[in-house]
Amino acid sequence: MATLQYPYPKAEFGALENYRTAKHTHDVQPKTINLEIKSLLTRLKSKPTFNPNLKFDVSKHIIFKDEYFEKTKIATLSDLHITKTRMKPVSDFAAAYPFPLISQEAADMILWEAFQPEVLDRYGRVPNLSKDITRLDFHVGGHCKDLAPFSNALYTSPEISEIVSKFVGLKVDTLYNTEVGHMNVSLASLDENEIDNLPSAKQDMLAVLEAQNKKKGDEIPSTLGLHYDSNTFALVIMLDMGDDAVGGETGIITGDDKVFRVPDPKIGYATLIQGTVLKHVATKPVSNSNRITGVVGLASAGPELLDNCRYTGVKPSILPRTQHDQFYSEWFEWKFKHLENHLNYQRTLIMEKFEKGEEFDQLAMIDVCKSMEKYLHASWAEMEAVSNPPYPPKEFQTPYSELPDYD
Repeated sequence: MATLQYPYPKAEFGALENYRTAKHTHDVQPKTINLEIKSLLTRLKSKPTFNPNLKFDVSKHIIFKDEYFEKTKIATLSDLHITKTRMKPVSDFAAAYPFPLISQEAADMILWEAFQPEVLDRYGRVPNLSKDITRLDFHVGGHCKDLAPFSNALYTSPEISEIVSKFVGLKVDTLYNTEVGHMNVSLASLDENEIDNLPSAKQDMLAVLEAQNKKKGDEIPSTLGLHYDSNTFALVIMLDMGDDAVGGETGIITGDDKVFRVPDPKIGYATLIQGTVLKHVATKPVSNSNRITGVVGLASAGPELLDNCRYTGVKPSILPRTQHDQFYSEWFEWKFKHLENHLNYQRTLIMEKFEKGEEFDQLAMIDVCKSMEKYLHASWAEMEAVSNPPYPPKEFQTPYSELPDYD
């Protein structure tokens, strides 16, 4: 009997054929490590109070105040004129404008941990599918649990989940390690020859920005191209942004297919979006500026709800920073844990109703079981072994109004 070959994605589909390896074909270039990253680390280390062994202290490093819930501008899906979505939203919340979240010291420490040589070697990769990238654009992710204790403690702190939960009106928690604190990086060039080819006058940069804003989302230079997130919510924290930077904001596609740039992303400030239903793009600065963000994925946390996370854009054949064995081990551990909690919740609920003398509702139980079947199926349906469609999917470019009805 013939042995079936393990299927590989096709490169012409926009995927990585070597996704089961460490993908060193996408390493951050030595020139970038030895020039711009070395300079950034030197700058951090030269700060008088910098401590490379800093421990996370929630009272010092999370600077959010309750008053920011009232002061922060919130946009709903309705505000953005989005009336149709690719999947059912968990709420009408769309996005929160940038709000103060972490201190400068915290931002510095996250950068320090992420740009260490071992981290960059294991987890730093240039994008597979972005727009107009250079050697200065790359991703880092999956490093927090083992190699970045400060970052991991901050990102997974209960305070972060509580802040997001209150903004979105739903109890949420951080996800599996691969999606905790991954970074989108665009660095300012320190190469004089490269700098000479970049616009330097402010009016020229603003003209470029204005021209970009008239384009479609997938035509704008980006470290992470036009996409929907695989995770329900994304908390995007600005870790470094050059002085007088032009561009580099999170660009949201509105219901009329326009690009809205979330304004004024200061260092230590966070932007929050319901990324599974909101098309967006991580734009590159027009100016020769650093633009580094740390992103936390979050989803529903309570046992009464199953999350709606997917892995369309973060699976190993699509995102080079994602390592095959680590990603799928963490993904299934997390999904099975949620399903286990949900099963226990439903089991307890069944007997509580019985002991109260309530009639057993067969139709309701069928819906419960179908929901769990769908959840379990979705946990493997996009694996490379069974699904290798072209990437990006057509829905990334499809106007909201033309999306098919979801189940």
